[in-house]
Amino acid sequence: LAHRIQVDLEDIVIDFVRHFQETTDEDNLCIAGGVGLNSVLNGRLSRELGFKNTFISPYPGDDGIAVGCCAYGLFGNESLDKMREGGKIENDDNDIEEQRPPIWKSPISPYLGPDPSEMAMKIAIDAASPWLEVDTVRDEGTRLDMVAQEIEIGGVVAWFHGRSEMGPRALGHRSILADPRKKGLVRFINQQVKKRESFRPFAPSVLAEHASEWFDVDGNNEDEINFSPYMSQTAMVKKEKRARIPAVTHVDGSSRLQTVTPEAEPLYHKLITKFFEMTGVPMVLNTSFNTLPGEPIVESPEDAIRSFLCSMGSIEMLVMGDYIIK
Repeated sequence: LAHRIQVDLEDIVIDFVRHFQETTDEDNLCIAGGVGLNSVLNGRLSRELGFKNTFISPYPGDDGIAVGCCAYGLFGNESLDKMREGGKIENDDNDIEEQRPPIWKSPISPYLGPDPSEMAMKIAIDAASPWLEVDTVRDEGTRLDMVAQEIEIGGVVAWFHGRSEMGPRALGHRSILADPRKKGLVRFINQQVKKRESFRPFAPSVLAEHASEWFDVDGNNEDEINFSPYMSQTAMVKKEKRARIPAVTHVDGSSRLQTVTPEAEPLYHKLITKFFEMTGVPMVLNTSFNTLPGEPIVESPEDAIRSFLCSMGSIEMLVMGDYIIK
């Protein structure tokens, strides 16, 4: 039944979009609404319809309405000229449709949540200090080496960095990370860490510049190289690579991946690069940082420490700012 609903949804939406593509001659596609979280459908829309640009919001459901309202109201604000293609719009008309720029130089960030200060982190750590072993590692390279090494030996790492994500996907700011080469981690993380069904699949965060080497995407097209920055599309794992990354390869050979660039996510990109240098695999397993059934993705340092402790040792390390916590 679920398969039939999925297939019918894909066929209906693709026919619907193809009709408007043919009748309008538009070469750009923007997907919004809750169905925009259906990564299998999104992958087909991107691959099969030949749009020049396909944009899928990191928060396509109701939660994104607030961001859309802000963006809509700000289009006529001259302070946003730096974000627009072509600079200042010399038009005094208040009609937003006429003032709207054709292309934004960069999309609105998916990281719109709070960015806790180091003091906030320290207060949260001190409150739970009887149960924690804490090291302060100021050197970024040393800290990333420690995290990559922990992942490489099979450890599960909670990664807490910067502003929290808006929307349902963990994109490297509130994530649980692990080694995609270790198939046994799927059952372990599902049962021991996430406390959910053992068959639930996991996604990879992959260096965008290496995505075409591991997945069926066009490596000669800049848009294709970074085609899924918000973990919103699926792609097939290349057949010869599937045995190397079983923890992020679904039963049908597909994977819902996040492509990571140094421009969008410099620290996360550096971490994955460290892991790549150690293993030859340019990706890590990435799932949302929450460890209790029904719990949302953690947001504050207090949330992170509580969720970490509730894992009962199944998460070996919590990385929060400059702090390495065990």
